[in-house]
Amino acid sequence: MDKHQILTDEELAMLRDLGDAEDQATSQFLRGYLNLPLQSLLQRAEPLVLEAHIAGHQLRFPLHCIQGEEGHTELSIAAPAITELGHPHLRPWRLDVKASLQTEDTNYEVHSLSVGGLIVEGLPSALVKGDMLAGVLLIEGLPPLALSGNLIRRISSRKQRHDWALQFQLGPTDRELLRDWLFQRHQDAFMQAYQSD
Repeated sequence: MDKHQILTDEELAMLRDLGDAEDQATSQFLRGYLNLPLQSLLQRAEPLVLEAHIAGHQLRFPLHCIQGEEGHTELSIAAPAITELGHPHLRPWRLDVKASLQTEDTNYEVHSLSVGGLIVEGLPSALVKGDMLAGVLLIEGLPPLALSGNLIRRISSRKQRHDWALQFQLGPTDRELLRDWLFQRHQDAFMQAYQSD
């Protein structure tokens, strides 16, 4: 899969040119020259993030400081973790998408996907909260993603099926692929909010 540019040149220019003198200090940070104490501090920061609020969501972009040529610090930016705002408890943004979870014995339909959770439809009735489930998540446009997780709650279904919320883990590379893919879907869903002033 080709890597997509996380921010367009226009979006990066906007971040560099934000408002007042304090923002201009941030602008220098994004361009890369930092004095040694600040550079040392940022390189040790864990995590270092760029946070944005847009369309009722919080986007937290991970940043990594890399020592570049001639003493300049370069920042690499990755796809964000997206959280929904306006709920009593913060929760990851979920995309209602058709996908499937392939286990050893069968394929199950999946929907309501976030970077660490999903809803699995029609699981065997003998399963209980806390049971482990492993398989391969199949999403159009992505390579198969091996996951393991545990059942965290039963979901009410009008079709008398046994649907469960599954909290899952992916390997680092697969997690980055899924975050990038979800961010692209978020941009598609909220394009007008991304483009408005």
